[in-house]
Amino acid sequence: MAKFFQTRYIMRYFFLLVCLSCFQVLALSQQRKISENGKTYIIHTVKKGETIFSLSKSYNVDQKELLNANSNLIFGMKTGQELKVPVSDTPEPASVNQEQERLPKFYTYKVKRKNTLHSISKVYGVSIDDIVKYNPDVKRGLRKGMVLRIPDVKELLEIRKHQQEQAQKNIHKVTGDDTLYSLSKKYDRSISSILELNPEAEEGLKIGMEIRIPEEKKEVIVERVSVTQEGFFTHLVESGETFWQLERRYGTSRGELVHYNPVLKRGLMAGLRIQVPARHIPDVQLANVDESQFEKHPVKAGETLYNLATVFETKISEIKKVNPVLAYRGLIAGETILIPQKDVVQPLPVRAVVEEAELSEDCNPNFGAAFKNYKVGLLLPLYLEANDTVNHVKLTLEEIKEDSLLTVQYADALEGKRDTFSIREEKIIYPRSANFMHFYEGVLLAVDSLQRAGMNVKLQVYDTNQDQQVIDSLILLDEFRNLDLIIGPVFPHLQKTVAGFAGKNRIPMVSPLSSGGDLEKNNPYYFKVNPNKDLLIRNTARYLAEEFFDKNLIVLQMGEYKHLPEADLVKLSREKFFSTGFNTEANDVLFREYDFQKEGFWGLPRILSKNRENVFIIPSQTEAQISVAISNLNSVAEEYPVTLVGMSNYQRYRSIQPEYYHHVKLHLLSPYFAEYCSPQTNDFIYRFRNEFKAEPNQFSFQGYDVGLYFMSALYKYGKDFADCLSSHHVNLTQGDFKFEKQSRFGGYMNQGLYVVSYNPDYTITNKKSPKKAGLLMVGE
Repeated sequence: MAKFFQTRYIMRYFFLLVCLSCFQVLALSQQRKISENGKTYIIHTVKKGETIFSLSKSYNVDQKELLNANSNLIFGMKTGQELKVPVSDTPEPASVNQEQERLPKFYTYKVKRKNTLHSISKVYGVSIDDIVKYNPDVKRGLRKGMVLRIPDVKELLEIRKHQQEQAQKNIHKVTGDDTLYSLSKKYDRSISSILELNPEAEEGLKIGMEIRIPEEKKEVIVERVSVTQEGFFTHLVESGETFWQLERRYGTSRGELVHYNPVLKRGLMAGLRIQVPARHIPDVQLANVDESQFEKHPVKAGETLYNLATVFETKISEIKKVNPVLAYRGLIAGETILIPQKDVVQPLPVRAVVEEAELSEDCNPNFGAAFKNYKVGLLLPLYLEANDTVNHVKLTLEEIKEDSLLTVQYADALEGKRDTFSIREEKIIYPRSANFMHFYEGVLLAVDSLQRAGMNVKLQVYDTNQDQQVIDSLILLDEFRNLDLIIGPVFPHLQKTVAGFAGKNRIPMVSPLSSGGDLEKNNPYYFKVNPNKDLLIRNTARYLAEEFFDKNLIVLQMGEYKHLPEADLVKLSREKFFSTGFNTEANDVLFREYDFQKEGFWGLPRILSKNRENVFIIPSQTEAQISVAISNLNSVAEEYPVTLVGMSNYQRYRSIQPEYYHHVKLHLLSPYFAEYCSPQTNDFIYRFRNEFKAEPNQFSFQGYDVGLYFMSALYKYGKDFADCLSSHHVNLTQGDFKFEKQSRFGGYMNQGLYVVSYNPDYTITNKKSPKKAGLLMVGE
């Protein structure tokens, strides 16, 4: 009888539990809804382990909306607390597994005493992680009587195999040439969608990294900000570009760029096209232009200079020449630009009138400068002591005894009291100081020019002898501290000490010849005249993209180059080449790398075009490799149209025959080009010959240009001339100085470059001046 009542009691208890469970399920499925102030809310009872974030995901509602509807949440969320969840219609809570993951079939297992996850996993052949995945409650521990869902191991393996096959299709292993931009182009996916799957890639791609590619291209809704009628243009971000460079280039701020391009909150990434406001760009207009000689084109949204150059069969540089504002910015939809008409002889280049940026009061001409005395220090390795003795010719005792006059003159020498020597009849200069003497003589002529213009300037010359001890001694001199301008030292390893001294004493210091070192990054009083290689490479890549975007571009690999700065030239050129979109429209327009070491000369013809220019770049620093490459390109040029885009150091190579440069139509960017037809250059040559009875060389020109430019800035604006250089224009002999600040708290570097072209008719021209220089010798 007792047993009957016990059984009956257990059955009633079990029935009660089932009813309670059903009631809880029913309660969850029929959550209460209320309306307040025209808004509908679901009343949700907080369960253990829930958070504001998990609720926002479950109900697909913003966390801010939850906080606004439940102001007491700022004090935290408690189990059992009722919350109002705002809804638009009557949405159901999102499923825990919204992706509808394919599930295996399951076995049920009731936990027994002394069971562990390890023992259960061994019995069913699954991992502990598999058990935990489908039974999240076990994270709090196993309990006797707990019922577990155990996945079928066979079906689990099939599911995983399928997932791996799908994932493998969409995995890209990063190589040395890959960038986010190149991957987006290769797989036709947006950079933002790739980063969404691979957030670690925001820190940069590393060789060997596996990148997951989105399964299909989805329409990406780019967050836009309403713009005014002032106009915006598009900028394509290139590798290595910084916010500071964009701020300086376009006169804007990082905050403004991010405001109009929210994607920049993640940082600058190569390949991004961003909107830049045009209101900060100087107004550039043409003076006295006959617009009837040009076609007027209203710019449509999405058009680029590449499109227009292709459609109108002209060059981007020609479009920029008659629309000079495009040298400062991109196209703006709705504006009207001039297009050179085909087969119409264009007039001579017209003058561009630039509206200068507003300068500070400190940049007004210094009318009191005529009454001030300026001191300029020039630090050069002149090797004066070596020059004192280089013309001494030692005499032997036999030579002295043979000449009676010498015997009298060197009587004491015969007794061994001193050395004997004669002076060389045709005097020479110590070889290591020859070029620096030329530089010094050029500076002397600049000083003479400014003194005749009314400047009271004293040049103090210091022989550094390329010796650090000399430098250390110089900066201790009182007269050194009183200098208004320092030019030199020449070599980077001696500049650091002087640059530190100049910065501390607020004295402008000029690096006149070397492109090495990076003192311009952190010293606001440092001025580098010879631009570094990075700037030359970046501008060469831009030139390639603008002039040869519709050509057959070939990287001629003469050896391993990935560790060289020239690797950046290849990388940037590739980025810009594929950004034009032109390569997808023409089958014979390609970007190739050709390994000359492996494939040799005879494999070249298979990648060359006879109908389109074949443009080569050679990523090498070795004269021997470049010499071999140009020699072979010279042979190729007999049958194919060839152009070589090189670096300025090619001009110093002596192993390459000069006529080869003309055969392969060499183009290069250089900060120097002596225009022998200009009055300024001819006047300098005439004065140099008269003063020093010698012919000037490149160092002579450089000395004059550096001296004239910086001393005239000192004369016009005083020592704090740095911010005034944008309006400081001086006619120089071989340079076109344009100094720009290199970092927020750094110094300045010259950005002025010429495009030097070696033409088949054996002339040499530059892009800025069409006058021919190759056939003109000094003195003609």
